Amino acid sequence: MQNQYDQLVELFLDWNSKINLSAIRDEAGVREKHIVDSLLATEFIDFEDKRVLDIGAGGGFPTLPLAIECPTAQITALDSVGKKMKVVQSIADKIGLENVRTMHGRIEDFAQNKNYREKYDIVTARALAPWPVLLEYALPFLRIGGVFVAYQGPQIKEDLKKYKNLEQKLGGKLLTIHETKLSEAERIFVVVKKIKPTAKMFPRPNNLPRIKPLS
Repeated sequence: MQNQYDQLVELFLDWNSKINLSAIRDEAGVREKHIVDSLLATEFIDFEDKRVLDIGAGGGFPTLPLAIECPTAQITALDSVGKKMKVVQSIADKIGLENVRTMHGRIEDFAQNKNYREKYDIVTARALAPWPVLLEYALPFLRIGGVFVAYQGPQIKEDLKKYKNLEQKLGGKLLTIHETKLSEAERIFVVVKKIKPTAKMFPRPNNLPRIKPLS
């Protein structure tokens, strides 16, 4: 397993020198701010034997560390940037992660596709979008009883007050908030449980979740 993490760092740094995957370009930074950060969620969420969707997966975090740490999880990375998904799949293949697949396209389109809608046990998102947008993106993918795990910074506390109970509009219930630290930075995880189907109109098409966020 440790060898896989070493390979991940090496391959990611190599790709990041060719394609802009992340502003973090040193080994220590990748290990701490990408890998360790990605794995913080495993302290309170059981990913084993789960169908996981990482939306806005970008350079492959938390997808790739979670796939190494939780080999029985089936993890799908979704991002609108095709070249990033090709890199993530390439890295996964080279380090022998058979539990990773990638998809390229708009979150709104996949969420309205019956093959993906309400099919996942866990949805993750890290540094992707403001809170109302995240909820509208993530909750349609979850089966009833599944959970959305949002990797957040300290600003989420104000957002949760501002958009109190918004998750209910999308079939969710705020389950828990986990506060921890990554180095000196505050890292907050918000976990929302899917308790009823999301209305078919969500997520709205044509980038509307970002242009006109729910309130």
